[in-house]
Amino acid sequence: MKKSILIIVSLLYCLGVFAQDVERYKEYHDKGRSLILQGEYEKAIHYLDTAIVIMPFYTAIFQDRGYANMQLKKYDEAIMDFDHVLNIKPYLSEVHLQRGMALYHKHLLNESEMDLLEVLNSNPSKSKEAILYLNNIQKERKIINDQKQIQNLNSLRYQLERERISRARHREEIIWNTAIPLAFWTTVFLSW
Repeated sequence: MKKSILIIVSLLYCLGVFAQDVERYKEYHDKGRSLILQGEYEKAIHYLDTAIVIMPFYTAIFQDRGYANMQLKKYDEAIMDFDHVLNIKPYLSEVHLQRGMALYHKHLLNESEMDLLEVLNSNPSKSKEAILYLNNIQKERKIINDQKQIQNLNSLRYQLERERISRARHREEIIWNTAIPLAFWTTVFLSW
């Protein structure tokens, strides 16, 4: 009897502590979100970090922190937060879109394209931004291919110029090693 009462009291105490933590986490999370809306991303991250310490299994906090990091161009941190969310909830197309955008800014075009295509397939309402980024990926790939072609042409020009110089030096060697000695010895022989 005493054990069951002790267990019940312990459970009630834990529920009370958990309820307090939920309230504390909500305060920090809400403050972080309002700071994001105000454009104060550094301060928002501080509040969101605290909310994560209190409630580490609530994925919306990670998504908000990832968004704030992305606005500060801290793409690696943003990608880590989005990865965490997608590991738990892989169906969130908004997070796929945000991670795709962050990957694009890290110039990880293939990975970005996969996320953006996922958005197109799963949530047509978000497809406008995804299409914009996919078009940018295509443009960047074209630029990269054009740059590779220019590099290949420059490499070919350099190689052809080296071959031309090599042939010219070979002709000079023939002249200096054959024609000049022949002329010299012919002159010596005729002058005797």
